[in-house]
Amino acid sequence: MAEHFTEQIVFNRPKIELHVHLDGALRVETILDVAKRRGITLPAYTVEGMKQICVIHQPATLTEFLGKFAAYMHVIAGDREAIKRIAYEFVEDKAKEGVIYVEVRYSPHLLANADVEPIPWNQPL
Repeated sequence: MAEHFTEQIVFNRPKIELHVHLDGALRVETILDVAKRRGITLPAYTVEGMKQICVIHQPATLTEFLGKFAAYMHVIAGDREAIKRIAYEFVEDKAKEGVIYVEVRYSPHLLANADVEPIPWNQPL
């Protein structure tokens, strides 16, 4: 006999994610908070306003999808504390979603900027 799973039952089961981009999994609240701390201008200053700008609402081209990053990545780029925060929050969010294994990726060129002093290769984070 086949089991019928509701969406909630499936969501509550352990999961794995094999391809997730850290730079595409930020909390909107974090973007707003870091922008305020750093004095960075955003195209919107509310969670709903930023979601309208950052979220894909219907299928789009890769170019349109990647264009969404321009609205917020400059807020995080070059800020080591912000990068640590988004990484920590990512793990928190995945744990709340029941993800027991995740392969997370990031784009170094999106998280750095020219004003960042490189971390020596032999220095622990």
